[in-house]
Amino acid sequence: MAFHTILGQEQAIALLRSSLTNTRLGHAYLFHGPSGVGKRLTALQFAKAIACRTATPEACDTCASCHKIATGNHPDIVCVHPEGASIRIEHIRAIQHRLSYKPYESRYTIVIIDGCETLTPPAANALLKTLEEPPESALLLLITGKKDALPLTILSRCQQVAFRPLTPDHIRTILLQQGMEQPMATLAATLAEGRLDTWGQADMPQILAKRQEAYTLLRDRGYVPDTPLFLLARQYAGSREQCESILHWLALLCRDVVLLQVTASPTLYNEDLRDDLTTLAGMLAVEPLLDLFTLLGQLQQYLAQNVNPQLAFEQLVLQLQQWFDVPQRA
Repeated sequence: MAFHTILGQEQAIALLRSSLTNTRLGHAYLFHGPSGVGKRLTALQFAKAIACRTATPEACDTCASCHKIATGNHPDIVCVHPEGASIRIEHIRAIQHRLSYKPYESRYTIVIIDGCETLTPPAANALLKTLEEPPESALLLLITGKKDALPLTILSRCQQVAFRPLTPDHIRTILLQQGMEQPMATLAATLAEGRLDTWGQADMPQILAKRQEAYTLLRDRGYVPDTPLFLLARQYAGSREQCESILHWLALLCRDVVLLQVTASPTLYNEDLRDDLTTLAGMLAVEPLLDLFTLLGQLQQYLAQNVNPQLAFEQLVLQLQQWFDVPQRA
């Protein structure tokens, strides 16, 4: 797989190609950006291009070196991932031990540290020593979805390569290449929020069911006939994961409804629900929708702080019923 097959990251690829073309490789690169946008794939492709036996800035994908990297068997490519919740100091010491030897087949020993935001403080300090005094034959590729979680001392010693969210067109193309059917790929790309790992084809029915629950809750303004508030909250809250999912969809639906009210031709996350959301936009006022959007953000923070999901949803349902007129049912 050559660089040109990596979609949506033209700026990052151009920077890496320039380094390869000018043969001015840095000793450490930090690939940062959202998850599911191609950072790991690009790191492997960059390693391929460096180790490839052809003298071009693109990997040939046919030589023995490219084949070994593709199958995870190249002796000069070292990949490190978190074990459990962290990358510990023993992992970094193993890297340092490996870097004390010369490469077996290539010019560089390439170390790919995926999830480097999980480095424990001792591990980060140990890695910093390697970044400050790297062996000439060492090249480190750090990958993170949380750049702000890394110490500034590590950031300052890496050449930073930014990765952006993917466009729906790029995601749709990739999903089609992976074998997803066209209607589902189009819908998944629209709802993916720029990330390829948002969900897979098997998850889509469940995801859409959660979105429908959120839409029903917003449409009915938190009201179900003959159902007490606490029972309704319990029904929607469920597990913490379910609660977070519904709050997430409520925020996106709320955003779309507001855009339909204040913008002539808005781009919606939930494009497939445009007709339904347009009807809803005619029923709900902008000001309480903005208050609702703020509340949803607060409730998401509360859940992250381990607040009881039942209590969070009781507050949500109560505010929905107070801010909006309760719909009249026949």
